[in-house]
Amino acid sequence: MRNVILLGASSEEAADAVQDVLTELLLRWRTVRHPKAWCRTAAMHRYLRSDARHNDGVRKAQQDLQQRRTEDHHVLDSQYEEWDFVIDFVSRHLSGAQRLVMAWHIDGYEPHAIARELNKDPQTVRSHLRHARNKLAAALEKEHPELALSSRGTHRGGM
Repeated sequence: MRNVILLGASSEEAADAVQDVLTELLLRWRTVRHPKAWCRTAAMHRYLRSDARHNDGVRKAQQDLQQRRTEDHHVLDSQYEEWDFVIDFVSRHLSGAQRLVMAWHIDGYEPHAIARELNKDPQTVRSHLRHARNKLAAALEKEHPELALSSRGTHRGGM
């Protein structure tokens, strides 16, 4: 679901896409070589083809929620809130290929595996990851310096 949310889906849209894909996976179980990667890719495609992503009401609700989040500077009390923060932060600062590759990376995939699953050159994936990391690091330093890594590579607080 996290991957689909990083593409811009609401939790409900992501849940719908994932549920459809898991049902389809059961029917294709014997032919799918890498179920986790297959599900991730299929859910992404399912969401991108869905009518739900064109729903202006959902988009407005998401924007309203993001606006309320930026106004609320509370401490992250749970792992769920930490992931929510990460997903929101990545969604606001990355787009396109960088967001897609970072979503796979956040879920633990190595660049060569990401490249294989997305039919991209491994160097291209590494480049997208490097640029995404640099962009996120700069944004984190600007918006949340207490969470950013210092120049010596030590954590200054927070997560």
